[in-house]
Amino acid sequence: MSYVLYFSKPFTLAIALWPFLSLLLTLPVLALLYHRDNRLRFSSALTAYLIVLYLIALACFTLYPMPENAAAYCATHHLKPQLNPLEFIHDIQTDGLAGIMQLAMNVVFFIPLGFFMKRTFRWKLAIALPITFLTSLLIETTQLTGIWGIYPCAYRLFDVDDLITNTVGGALGFAIGNVINRLLPQRHIDKDAITTNPGFIRRCVALAIDLLIIGAASVSVSAFVYLVGAMIDVNRANDINSIVSTVSTMVMFVLFEGIIPWNRNGRTLGGGFTRMTMETEERSGMRRGIFYMARIVVLYCAVYGLGTSCSFYVLLLDMALIVFWCAGKRMPYDCI
Repeated sequence: MSYVLYFSKPFTLAIALWPFLSLLLTLPVLALLYHRDNRLRFSSALTAYLIVLYLIALACFTLYPMPENAAAYCATHHLKPQLNPLEFIHDIQTDGLAGIMQLAMNVVFFIPLGFFMKRTFRWKLAIALPITFLTSLLIETTQLTGIWGIYPCAYRLFDVDDLITNTVGGALGFAIGNVINRLLPQRHIDKDAITTNPGFIRRCVALAIDLLIIGAASVSVSAFVYLVGAMIDVNRANDINSIVSTVSTMVMFVLFEGIIPWNRNGRTLGGGFTRMTMETEERSGMRRGIFYMARIVVLYCAVYGLGTSCSFYVLLLDMALIVFWCAGKRMPYDCI
């Protein structure tokens, strides 16, 4: 019981961190689910966030808690790596039940990792097994280096037996996932599947991906222009910096939300990854052009506004778009 209670603090920390990291990972989680399944299911989303919890717990269990008095601990403890394979046999003979529990927990902790790699990520054993070993090696090395120098000495033992038992646990989890897959086959979709009537969440995820790309491209262009201008006249470069930033954002928005999807059957880069097209129906000629212009204007205003002090109006427009969607299950420009 005392051995199990030892993990109560790490588990509590993992639970506390889970909501915050889950919030940060919401966009990549949703994007990956849409890319893999071409739809968003509650069970898939729940599994994804359970994976987040598992990874947080794995890190907490193996790295936390750290000794409170670092100087005193490092002065009295000098942990050397345990490099003798099968040393756990001697540990069991010496420590009895505690040694058995240590061995069992090292296996159990990595069973979910193997299971998720097979069931959720659908990896082959040739990929899953090395990933399991490398994950264990990363943890052991992090312990050996005191979290890569953050802690002044190794406060946990690097044990080659842990590499073996962790990898065995991952292999067992992979085998369990393989059995589950045979009992409950997974739905596979066409790799070229594209949704022509995407929901509101999928649209938001695709737009968020596009905005990250637009932001990165805009910053790169602005930085390049600023550096070139600074070599000529620093004061002049500072004066035009905000103008260049605004113009580059507008240009990149038109490029990634207009020109690129125009030539990709309505799929922006984010839309392509989430398997959707913005063109909910077939349009051609002037009608298609007006649709694209209307969409660019509406979305640009909804994201950036038209001035430096228009956050209130941006919020109003965003709320209006949400209400419009709830009423008609489409955006205003879809009516064109």
